[in-house]
Amino acid sequence: MPVSARVAVGVLAGLAVLLLLSALVTFAARDAVIDSFAAAQPGSPRADAAQIVAINLAQSAVFGLLTAVSALFLGRGRVWARWTGLVATLLLGLITLGATVIAGGVAVSSLLVLVLCAAAIASLLARTTVAWAATGAGNRSSS
Repeated sequence: MPVSARVAVGVLAGLAVLLLLSALVTFAARDAVIDSFAAAQPGSPRADAAQIVAINLAQSAVFGLLTAVSALFLGRGRVWARWTGLVATLLLGLITLGATVIAGGVAVSSLLVLVLCAAAIASLLARTTVAWAATGAGNRSSS
C-alpha cells in the first residue's frame, strides 16, 4: 500500500473517531446541549434548539460511519471505499464550510474537520492512491 493510501486510511479513521465521539457525547449530554443552544438564542423556542442538536447528531453519526467504513475497506484495497471516502469527505467539508460561513465564525472543531477533509481528499486523489486502488489491490494476497 502506498504512503498516500495509508495517509488516506489514517485521516479517514481520524475523522470517523472524531465524528463518532462527537455524536456519542452529544447524545449522552443532549439535554445540556439543547439548553445551551436555547440559552444562546433567547428569542427562539426550545424545540428549535432540539431540532438543531438532532440534525448535528445525525450528521456526525452518518459521516462518522461513512468515513469509518471507507477507512476500513480502503485499507483492504476496495475501489469503492476510495469513492465513498471521497464523496463523504467532500460533502462533509462543504457542509462544514457552509455552516461556518452562515454562522459567521469559526470554531476550532470546524477548522479541524475542514483540515482533515482537505487532507483526506488530497490523499484519496493522489496518483499513487488512484493507481493502487485501480489495480484491484484488495484481490491480491498478502504474501
